[in-house]
Amino acid sequence: MNPAQYNGAPGPGTIYTQEFTEVLASTDLQAKLPGGVLLAQGNGVIKKGTVLGKVTATGKYIPYVSSATDGSQAAVCILDNDQDTTITDIGASAWIAGIFVSSKLTGIDTAAKTALKLCYFV
Repeated sequence: MNPAQYNGAPGPGTIYTQEFTEVLASTDLQAKLPGGVLLAQGNGVIKKGTVLGKVTATGKYIPYVSSATDGSQAAVCILDNDQDTTITDIGASAWIAGIFVSSKLTGIDTAAKTALKLCYFV
């Protein structure tokens, strides 16, 4: 870096990039789960657009898996921001209604689409 390039002031420093993933096809008709969800610890970073299921025994949410038997086999909502559950449970907001781009969602399948009755998929 040439200091004269910035008139002696520090340069721009390290440049970081951030990927923005938009899962909503439209901002019309969207609704979030009132009060949000409590994501269970130990699921690492859960990405925006992940379909969530609710574990019956704890009432906490984890990524939906259709073959599960703990309650999370029923899709309930879609996470609206990346959340790190590595160390602790964490509160988050999630959509229960909206128009979504199926290819941008994680864990979406035919059963989840059926369960998410207020969601439309394109």
